[in-house]
Amino acid sequence: MEPIAELRIDELKTDASLQPRVGGLDFAHVRALEERPKSWPPLKVVREDEGYMLVDGFHRLEATRNLGFKTVRVQVIDAPADGDLHTLAFALNAEHGRPLSLADRRAFAERILHNQPQLADREIARRSGLAGNTVGAIRERLEGSAQIEQITERVGQGGYIYRPRREDGELPDADPMEELGDFFTTRERRQQRRITRYLERLSVALGDQHRLKGWESNEEAAKACQTTLDDEEIEELAQELGTGAYKVLQVAVALGYGGVEG
Repeated sequence: MEPIAELRIDELKTDASLQPRVGGLDFAHVRALEERPKSWPPLKVVREDEGYMLVDGFHRLEATRNLGFKTVRVQVIDAPADGDLHTLAFALNAEHGRPLSLADRRAFAERILHNQPQLADREIARRSGLAGNTVGAIRERLEGSAQIEQITERVGQGGYIYRPRREDGELPDADPMEELGDFFTTRERRQQRRITRYLERLSVALGDQHRLKGWESNEEAAKACQTTLDDEEIEELAQELGTGAYKVLQVAVALGYGGVEG
């Protein structure tokens, strides 16, 4: 890492894809920055052949241009050994300033899955700041739409390799590291996190519908139950599914799901 320097703005190169915020620049935030330029930390850049690539400070650079400055303070940092500037930019933006939104973190996790589907969900969760089950749900969606391949072996932190064991339709296992963290929270917070994790795991299992052969329609799914259960079991299953599905649907609506009228 080199010391802080003053560079001409025209020496800086930018790549919009390195901006980790899915909504792009927040111009209200840019205007706020324009009011206190002396408080800005230096922009972070990596050296490239004919200049410097910006990896952290997109809002500050925009404010610099709006103020008519010709130069800006920067800190030149080492480029990652693997050349992955997107991961570097995300990590730097997550450390300070305006927090990355859930949509930003989901978009980053999706990018990792597109580029490195062999990484374990927990490792992607660590990098993106999401829950492991949330990453699992994103993976299921991308696999189901054939955007990424289904990987039978996954690589965790430190190069550890393992094979996922969850069968289609099963609830994913709870993350033991997340449960360990419950010991350091209040009782109410623990209850809230367990409800959240259950619903995240349930969403993954529900997403397996498209992968279960023979479930091309709801009628076929019902027929499968009718041919394997007796009348009493069918009635009990219908009541349990109806009650449970209704409660989950109401939670989805409360969270913003708009696919149901009335």
